[in-house]
Amino acid sequence: MTNHERAASIFRGAEWAYHDMERALAEKEWNIAVRRAQEVVELALKGLLALMGVDYPKEHDPADVFARAVHERGLAMEGKTLEEIRVFSARLAHRRAPAFYFEIRVEEQEARQAAKDAAHMLVWTQEWRKWLEKT
Repeated sequence: MTNHERAASIFRGAEWAYHDMERALAEKEWNIAVRRAQEVVELALKGLLALMGVDYPKEHDPADVFARAVHERGLAMEGKTLEEIRVFSARLAHRRAPAFYFEIRVEEQEARQAAKDAAHMLVWTQEWRKWLEKT
């Protein structure tokens, strides 16, 4: 499997998780929505890492590896954007298991914010994907 094929598979997984997240929101399954939002962010970042030929970590928060890969390759990205990615990814990675196993009760506001962040990340990574595929 090539890096492009692996990345395409991972991005499909991110899109699937996104649609599942939307369904969870529609059905007011706030805990599941947070879990799926985390999966969207994780898979979207890992898709970019795969496309760049970086061996992504087998953990739920790949943001630091992504930031390092961007820096090592000299890719133009605002520090503010990288910090935003780190915050989204870390926050959701921290909440994923407790939300999924109902060890915490996720409220609607948190679920909707997680979904908003995940949607933002998915759009952003899709734009980066197109750019990376052209280079």
